[in-house]
Amino acid sequence: MIRVLTIFLLFCLSYVPCRAQLGSYSFNSNVLYNDGYGIPWNFDFPFFMDGSPFFDTSFCKGSVQLLNGKTYGGLELKLNLEQQKVIFTTSEGKAFALAQPVLRVELACNVQAKPVVFRSGFGAIDKQNEGSLYQVLDSGKVLLLKYVDIRYKDSKAYNSNDMTRSYRQLPSYYLWMPGKDMIKLPNDENELLGLLKDQRKQLTEAIDKDKLKFKKETDLIQIIKKYNSLSQTI
Repeated sequence: MIRVLTIFLLFCLSYVPCRAQLGSYSFNSNVLYNDGYGIPWNFDFPFFMDGSPFFDTSFCKGSVQLLNGKTYGGLELKLNLEQQKVIFTTSEGKAFALAQPVLRVELACNVQAKPVVFRSGFGAIDKQNEGSLYQVLDSGKVLLLKYVDIRYKDSKAYNSNDMTRSYRQLPSYYLWMPGKDMIKLPNDENELLGLLKDQRKQLTEAIDKDKLKFKKETDLIQIIKKYNSLSQTI
């Protein structure tokens, strides 16, 4: 636990300079490969796919920060949520999976949208461990994190040898809170407000005013964003 918190606190202290560093790196995927961090990856799956185990089915512009401190930008990346692997391609079109633990991944899958950030290094909870990647939905005094569990079912049509693998993506939401580490999002709104009790009155007013439903992801983000903005004014 101490090791996890130390890594996290060090990352928080370096967060702003890391953002600048990510933008200043002009490395491409070939540099990442030449540094010996790639394992060959094959996209020829022995089945048809219904749904996907990937965060996005296309390669996205992005950057990675490895646990060893090295940062690489200007990459073409895919994130396999099922295997928790980051896939990158070289200029020759060859695909590789990162062979080193990842601390942070930033993906820009839509040029008009804000880049999506994934991070690891949090305490073990449920079936996840320190290396599991979570999507950061909001950050501040607390972090709102999303973990997607991938389930699948294989099936064959009558008189056919062709197998179809149907994927389901099942999200779970967590809060990282100072002094409490990881907490799974409660099923009850009052329990959630109890965790955020130092701003409970203001949050309750905001929820009632905007008719927010904490079980809806977009509304949940608004609630935590409101909490973090209120906490900055203390």
